Amino acid sequence: MVSYKLVKADEPFSPSTTSPRIYLGGQCRGRDWRIEVFQKFERSAVTFINPRRESFVDPEMDPAGHAKQVMWERQALDFCDMGVFWLGEGLSNQAARVEIGYLLGLQKQVLLGAQQGFMGVEHLVGFSGLVVAGSLEALMNRLASLTAGMQAG
Repeated sequence: MVSYKLVKADEPFSPSTTSPRIYLGGQCRGRDWRIEVFQKFERSAVTFINPRRESFVDPEMDPAGHAKQVMWERQALDFCDMGVFWLGEGLSNQAARVEIGYLLGLQKQVLLGAQQGFMGVEHLVGFSGLVVAGSLEALMNRLASLTAGMQAG
């Protein structure tokens, strides 16, 4: 039985990791949307890179710890084949906005979804040209379509 692989925050990256390697960025507070992704893709030959942590380092209280956390996330973005982002409501998700821009600069595939009430979607779309899925289910369907094509080709 094929099963996805998972690289958790702060774990090392292995060059032999199964492709496609998918970074799951975006909303980290509240309900963990990634669990639904893992369930939908439980029998898929993909590697998910999950930056979600139980606690986040305060950059003002622990600059070195925060720098280590950011460096791991940057390495994860360099290592991944594509980024999938689910953005929560309001003006949160500031780090995700930077990560999206970084991946686009690397010319990597980015899939974007945003719940109703996310502020700034017009700005992201205007600069990136990305299509924004309006539900997590729609975002996962787009991911399934792309990963099927990557594994076939």
